[in-house]
Amino acid sequence: MIITTGLEPDQNTLNHADQLAERFGLRVQKRGDLSLQELRRRHGEDELLVVSARGARLEVPGKKPFFFHPNTAAFRIKRLVRGDTDTMLAACQIHPGDHILDTTMGLGADAIVFAYAAGAAGRVVGIESQPLIAILVEDGLKRWTSEAVELCEAMRRVEVRCGNHLELLQDMPDDSFDVVYFDPMFETTVESSTGIAGIREHANTDSLHEDAIHEALRVARKRVVIKEGKTSRLHEKFGFTPVRVRGQHVVYSYKEIDGGE
Repeated sequence: MIITTGLEPDQNTLNHADQLAERFGLRVQKRGDLSLQELRRRHGEDELLVVSARGARLEVPGKKPFFFHPNTAAFRIKRLVRGDTDTMLAACQIHPGDHILDTTMGLGADAIVFAYAAGAAGRVVGIESQPLIAILVEDGLKRWTSEAVELCEAMRRVEVRCGNHLELLQDMPDDSFDVVYFDPMFETTVESSTGIAGIREHANTDSLHEDAIHEALRVARKRVVIKEGKTSRLHEKFGFTPVRVRGQHVVYSYKEIDGGE
């Protein structure tokens, strides 16, 4: 992979590029007036991480650009601020101060909504198995700016951990989090989910394993929740109770922990 900048970068962009290069263990390649195609030809690399004033984006020939954005979290939090409800939060029974583990973070939209609902007294940890996605999402969560104060505050509170969620769950003590949440990549794409088009080509598509559910039930104090496509049957496979909402393209299902609320 090559790390470079947009054309005529300012000092903030150069500093940002240096910071990302350090995270990836690479050097920043000066862009000058070269095209991306020329950079690829000179260095013999297809993957380009381009850092500009708008953030960092991954460019790979034949794939959609990948970059961080809050996706559905932006309008979901806007709705919550004005008093509306959110199906995911209802299924997870989130309260202020809760600790939530999002085991399949991806772009982090659900984690951001969790962070808003849990508030400053809560904690949200997102696990992402793909190092490139984890680094770029963590970077974006810290840097994305918006006039929506509630959105920005929620993004800054999300903690990112990179690794296999089963292995990380196995290392966690019992009752570490109030809620453990799974949102594995859907086998069938939801047509309305255009916001994740860029990440789908880089994401982990492994199926959810029963060992992960077993560990989650040990780690959670209140609930373990699965999000899946409406044609999926993960809730049947693992014995979870579905929460069905008319018109939804997804199904949330849960298993209550004995002694949980």
